Amino acid sequence: MINKYLLGEGFSPKKSTSRKLEGTMRQLIWLQITDFKFYYLLGVVCLVMTHYIQSQLPAMAKNVAEMIGRGESFKDYYLLFFFAAGIVLFRTMSRLLYFFPARVFERDIRLHLVKKIEQCPPFRYRKFKSGSIFQTIFSDVEQMRAMVGFALLQLGNVIIAGLVLIPQISNFNDRLLLPLLPMFFSSLIFTIIVARTRKYSKAALDAQSLVQNNIIESYNGKETIKNFHAENSFVKNFNAFSFDELINFYKAGKGIAFSIPLIPLGVGTSLVWGAWIISSEGMSASSLIYFSGMTFLFLEPLAFISWIGVVFVSSAAAWDRVKELVEKIEEVSETELKLNDLNSNSRSDLSKVLYWDKIVDIKLEKQKRYVLIGPTGEGKTEILNQLSYLFKNNGLKVGYVAQTPYVFDDTLEKNLFLGSKLSKEKKEHAYKLLEVFGLSDLESNTEKLFKMPLGENGKRLSGGQIKRMCLVRSLLLDNDILVWDDPFSSVDLILEKEIIFKLDSLEVFKDKTLVFSSHRLASVKYSDQLILLDRNYGIKAQGETRSMLESNLVIQKFFEEQKIEKQEENKEISGVLK
Repeated sequence: MINKYLLGEGFSPKKSTSRKLEGTMRQLIWLQITDFKFYYLLGVVCLVMTHYIQSQLPAMAKNVAEMIGRGESFKDYYLLFFFAAGIVLFRTMSRLLYFFPARVFERDIRLHLVKKIEQCPPFRYRKFKSGSIFQTIFSDVEQMRAMVGFALLQLGNVIIAGLVLIPQISNFNDRLLLPLLPMFFSSLIFTIIVARTRKYSKAALDAQSLVQNNIIESYNGKETIKNFHAENSFVKNFNAFSFDELINFYKAGKGIAFSIPLIPLGVGTSLVWGAWIISSEGMSASSLIYFSGMTFLFLEPLAFISWIGVVFVSSAAAWDRVKELVEKIEEVSETELKLNDLNSNSRSDLSKVLYWDKIVDIKLEKQKRYVLIGPTGEGKTEILNQLSYLFKNNGLKVGYVAQTPYVFDDTLEKNLFLGSKLSKEKKEHAYKLLEVFGLSDLESNTEKLFKMPLGENGKRLSGGQIKRMCLVRSLLLDNDILVWDDPFSSVDLILEKEIIFKLDSLEVFKDKTLVFSSHRLASVKYSDQLILLDRNYGIKAQGETRSMLESNLVIQKFFEEQKIEKQEENKEISGVLK
């Protein structure tokens, strides 16, 4: 069963995963324990056996000392072998039984968070930086895993050590229970000091997410010419964020560093106190050996109290960050509320979107092609995002291709089909589309083409090839509506015309609606309806594409200005090259 979990065979997150993220941290721990009660119960049994076997060693040492005092020899060496084997077996099993549910917990929570982000509109997590989201899903969840694994194990270790060892000390001499108090009081003081560092732990984690985000931004920025000489800016920001992270981790660790010595100090005080009682009552030296051995058995779980405190405080800070992300992605954003309100009574073919400070009505009929045009920076991408949200909200399947789409570090096949089941017909259709978009020449052998690794961010492909691969992907999936953001900006006019002609011959848009943006007249001519956007007017012109291009002066002026702007840009480039 464990192998199936680890290998992902038949794996599905626990149904209680969402409930774990809804309540308090105490409720989360309780749900985790009830989900894996069989594992934790066996783990407790193993801890009891570990401490019981260990507790026999001081008594054995006492007996050996007394035998030596009487001039007798110890012959039961085989008992030591069995004790050692039992301690190794039960200690190992206790850790496996606690750590496995913790790993499953980590995987469940991460899958749940990724699924939530995947399903919710992007408006909800826009305020979160990439580094912060990564920090939450990876590092913060990993910290919480340490809490339900390591911390719970050691907490059980401390409790069971007390339940097993204290009765045995009491039966030997109940006056020796008093010397144990310094150990427990020092542990309590340590716990209180560590708990007060929680705010610094969270601030350190927040700063760490900024450091990670700065690294991501710098790495992406280095790939573009305009940011190639931005190293000074990166180093300056990195230094500031790193210093903030350092200071907060120092503040969080300062109290811990000063309080950790309290644990061995408490143990030492207990030993001295116990030795004084043994001496004052005239007990034998073997009694001191016994008490010292029992005290030493307390030392390991009590020493781990320091780590338990650190883990719980760090996990509490991580939990605050996870809850913050969950609350935001579950909270309906202001943009959604406005869009839902605007479209609550709209006709099925009419979508109302927010455009700068205006409300714009966009009429979209099924199985037609619509193009959004307008100057750069006018908000075409934002309207496409809002339309995608409204389509999905109405139960439609949307194939969205962004201006800079993402490519997974995997094969071409995995990127095209995104894990969906493949058939021979699907692969043949995919190859035809790859031919249409000029991507079949990447590899002469068809099977090698599909198995070709694309590398991180698709580094084996050019920017234009990445865009065309993502267009193919949107056509392969079973989408009702295709939303393409400037789809042909990276191909020349000849290839664009070939692609459009072949797509029509394959009838890939049959029963589909296409909404795309463009700056180029060749792409615009491919549409049925044209929508010209202007931030001052909203929709400045809209209508049937052919008639608008032939007779609408506003549209003709727009493309004339675009043509002049392009010519000026080419002149500037020519001047630089000369």
